[in-house]
Amino acid sequence: MTSREALFALSLIFKPGEIIVQELLEIYEDPAELYSVLVTGSDSHIPHEMTAKAKAFDLQYASDIYGYCDKNDINIITRTDEGYPDNFRHIDCPPLAFYCLGSTYVTDNKHALTIVGARNATSYSVKIANAFAADIAGEGHPIISGFARGIDSAAHWGAINAGGKTVAVLGCGIHYDYPRGNGQLKAAIANNGAVISEYPPLESPDRSYFTIRNRMIAGLAKAVLVVQANEQSGSLNTASHALDQGKDIFVIPPCDLFAEEFKGQTSLLRDGASPAYSPEDILTEL
Repeated sequence: MTSREALFALSLIFKPGEIIVQELLEIYEDPAELYSVLVTGSDSHIPHEMTAKAKAFDLQYASDIYGYCDKNDINIITRTDEGYPDNFRHIDCPPLAFYCLGSTYVTDNKHALTIVGARNATSYSVKIANAFAADIAGEGHPIISGFARGIDSAAHWGAINAGGKTVAVLGCGIHYDYPRGNGQLKAAIANNGAVISEYPPLESPDRSYFTIRNRMIAGLAKAVLVVQANEQSGSLNTASHALDQGKDIFVIPPCDLFAEEFKGQTSLLRDGASPAYSPEDILTEL
């Protein structure tokens, strides 16, 4: 088994973002060696549940997914591949492998902007996300977001309509219809950037997947813009990852200080995030 094949197999055996897998890869630098150790159980320090998963894994499953991706023009990118983004090498638990529909080169731009915010966004916030994305993408900076309805979709469309590039990082498989009926946007993103995911193409979404993928959404950009967020928003989790990665955080000032749907923005601004009153406020830092 090659290192590339081993990384792909390990990405299917274990859930993305598991710190113990990253720690083992720092001990066993060759993924093929780690795979062998897991299957044989020759390292007694490795938890039994991990070796049990590796022993139970059917390599035919990996072969089937590889064949499906090949037929559907979905690239499988592992850490050993030339197209693996350098941006990912500096985040917690870099993906062992990920799936890409579109062009991988967009994911390695050093001056991209992540735009995130609420799914159930106000029309004002949607307008802001679309306009900021259009102006910033129009200046050559790819827009990174999570493909959800609301702010994410508005940011993707803003970049596309401005003739710019955009990347969607999914919390499900690339060919799973989620959000349902958003296929036109997915196709447009693939033609103007990339749709990527750590999950196999037909994997259904799970609540935990969205939190796990947020480290990637933050990692692909130089800065993060939060457009609308309440105090429980997943956007705050993305902002937290960005802070851990040393990224700049920009926030659209809340248009209503008393409304719960903007409380997350207020908290970020209190903690030192930079207010963004126009795209130029962000462009000067990209």
